[in-house]
Amino acid sequence: MPTPAEQRSSGTSHNAADVRGLFRKKAPVVTIDGPAGTGKSTLALRLSLYCGWRYIDSGAMYRAAALSARQQGISWTDESALTRLCSQLVFEFSVGEGRPIVRVNGQDVTHLIRAQAMGEGASRVGTLRGVREALIRKQRELGSTGGIVMDGRDIGTDVFPDAALKFYLEGSPEVRAQRRWRELQGRGEHVSLADVTAEIRRRDHEDRTRAVSPLRVPEGAYYIDTTNLSIDEVFDLMVDKVKLFGVSFRDSDPHRGKRCLNTT
Repeated sequence: MPTPAEQRSSGTSHNAADVRGLFRKKAPVVTIDGPAGTGKSTLALRLSLYCGWRYIDSGAMYRAAALSARQQGISWTDESALTRLCSQLVFEFSVGEGRPIVRVNGQDVTHLIRAQAMGEGASRVGTLRGVREALIRKQRELGSTGGIVMDGRDIGTDVFPDAALKFYLEGSPEVRAQRRWRELQGRGEHVSLADVTAEIRRRDHEDRTRAVSPLRVPEGAYYIDTTNLSIDEVFDLMVDKVKLFGVSFRDSDPHRGKRCLNTT
């Protein structure tokens, strides 16, 4: 019975051992950026398990900061107090039964941070320079030894601009809203599709226009439009790129991913 890290995605002929073998000398840092609803977290976890690397969910860190602030009665707009709080947070990321587990200062917050309110809180605290700088330092510490897959909105641009391999995932707001709505429904959160779509559009605007670490395509990243692709199809493209990187970069992507030579 293969381990989760050795399981293949549907329809792919990739061999996980071959992928790991490409990086025996130096474990890479792989970044996955993009707006909400593109499947970043699912794909980052899956890629990390497949390749035998660690998965770091940077978005969970902002959600956890918002949760910790609420638990301690700190306003999401109090930058000074939030910055001090973030500097004291200790994050632990692990995987159990194929699912990511997030602990903050020893407390398992995996389920608490997934509430819709914590997503809104993450969006608000993430606009504060002090908070972002404190969490970026912690993200760099977590990835200092390599062998990680980290997803977020500024990982390939600000956290690890020199990462070995970068991906940028995009998708139409309507399709991304449908994905997020189904995810929330599956967790028992009864929200309307219209509300989720409006939240996706609001978050997109905020992410792309904020003064601190705005969402943009990292230089050198492989751009994949996920609008008409399944999770399996996107995963296969990403594994192809990981294996390709083990030899050399190739400018054109015969499938759909395009390597971006300039930031946008």
